Amino acid sequence: MILAGDIGGTNCRLGLFDEALRLLRDETFQNAGRSGVQDAVEEFFSHFPQRPNVKQACFGVAGPVAAGRVKLTNLDWELEESALVRELKIERVGLINDLRAHAEGVEMLGQDDVLVLNDAVPQLHGNRVVVAAGTGLGEAGLVWDENVSHHHAVACEGGHCDFSPRTEREWKLLEFLRRTSKPLTWEAVLSGPGLRNIYQFLIGEDQLGPAAALAEKDPSPSSISKMGIDASNRACSEALDMFITLYGAEAGNLALKYLATGGVYLGGGIAPKITPRIKASKEFLRRFSDKGPTNIQKLLQSMPIYIINSPANALYGAANYARRMLPQR
Repeated sequence: MILAGDIGGTNCRLGLFDEALRLLRDETFQNAGRSGVQDAVEEFFSHFPQRPNVKQACFGVAGPVAAGRVKLTNLDWELEESALVRELKIERVGLINDLRAHAEGVEMLGQDDVLVLNDAVPQLHGNRVVVAAGTGLGEAGLVWDENVSHHHAVACEGGHCDFSPRTEREWKLLEFLRRTSKPLTWEAVLSGPGLRNIYQFLIGEDQLGPAAALAEKDPSPSSISKMGIDASNRACSEALDMFITLYGAEAGNLALKYLATGGVYLGGGIAPKITPRIKASKEFLRRFSDKGPTNIQKLLQSMPIYIINSPANALYGAANYARRMLPQR
């Protein structure tokens, strides 16, 4: 058996797989009130008639992994592979960045697991990228290796790179972030909290004004998104439009850095929920490709863009990684 986990800032999702990567059972647990993933694993195992015979485990974790250790970016957890081996009594445990897990999952996506945003055709052996907005902003690449004929998943922390505004309103958004002591990063505008930052900026005196605000004093990102989707509040609707525009801009940035002719994948929890608005947006594709000279713009326009609508993508990716950890027979 293989145990896989997708550990974010808010929840962790655990799944039990067989060696053919058939998902046998999965559950989602809230992280609040837990000291680490060990608590969730033991609760997960307690729901079986007898403890599963797990030999390999891999957890995709929202944070930078180095030398088998990770401190989560948006959660006060520190995990270490060797400690998890001892505490969970599992022979081999791997920790990988959560976006690397998403990238590993891309290899397993079927046609029903993605929504296509443009008419471009992927190059079979082209590099790919994943841009995932959720609790934070995660980014990863899949680099083709012709020597072994498969892609290598590569994690990064690109969400913490400097936010680069283009329009006058975006420059004012940057100044709002600076004035309110927010990080001047892409994650500060492309994430759940980032959507709320944009909304707070738009209800400021020099934009739509306080009269455009919701009655709720500090609305959640999901409330802003919902009101934006149904256009029942102007500030929420414009915040969502701005969010989508910036999503296109940063997706194009990452696509250029990896030369992602094999495809650009939008992951995370937000994109699937706002798919109709993304598909209806002219600005997403325009800002995706509006970079550099004409030949670079044409290159970007040739890259296919997909929305991952499989909520278990990172879980399957972690299981895919764990399967390669199995000893040779």
